[in-house]
Amino acid sequence: MIGMAKNQDDVLLRDRMQFTFNATGDRTTLYGRIDLSAYVNPISREGLAIKEVKFQLREPTQPTFTNTGCFSPVADWQSASGTAGVLSAVKIYATTRAYENAAEVGIASPDVLCVYEKIAVAGANNPTGAGGDLQTYEYWYGPADLHPDGFTVVSDLLIGIAADNWDLNSNDTVELDVLLVAEPVKISTDRINEILSQAQDL
Repeated sequence: MIGMAKNQDDVLLRDRMQFTFNATGDRTTLYGRIDLSAYVNPISREGLAIKEVKFQLREPTQPTFTNTGCFSPVADWQSASGTAGVLSAVKIYATTRAYENAAEVGIASPDVLCVYEKIAVAGANNPTGAGGDLQTYEYWYGPADLHPDGFTVVSDLLIGIAADNWDLNSNDTVELDVLLVAEPVKISTDRINEILSQAQDL
């Protein structure tokens, strides 16, 4: 992880994680941890107000994009005989609470900083074998939407990911780059106690 100043009081934090899809393009809920111990200390009432979170999916070994390592927006290629549509999804989120299943996570979930959803639709082929439509949708709810003043943390941050039916990347290992923009802050004793009390309820 690299920390450096962006504005006078901000730090820019970067991390890179890896995860693997299974043979059918699924990925059960998995977490990576971003170590923030250099910036947070509950005893000294030091925390981080996280203002921005950016995610970038990358696949350096993807044979389709050997020069760029871009993550393909196409989740499934229908065969010429396929007449049923295919729905695929990837969900990524930042949280201080480890939810057992990504299906439980939404913008109203406690301790969630941001949620990113990528959904791909491979339309049904017609009976003559002509290919169907391919569509991709992205939904992003960032800290500025959910926590306009920044989400204050006094512990490490968890990055959750899960996927359904992302067949094009079956058995592939994909990289997720994470960028945080945060401001070191002093936290009141009452707020520290509140945050720690919530953590004990997990």
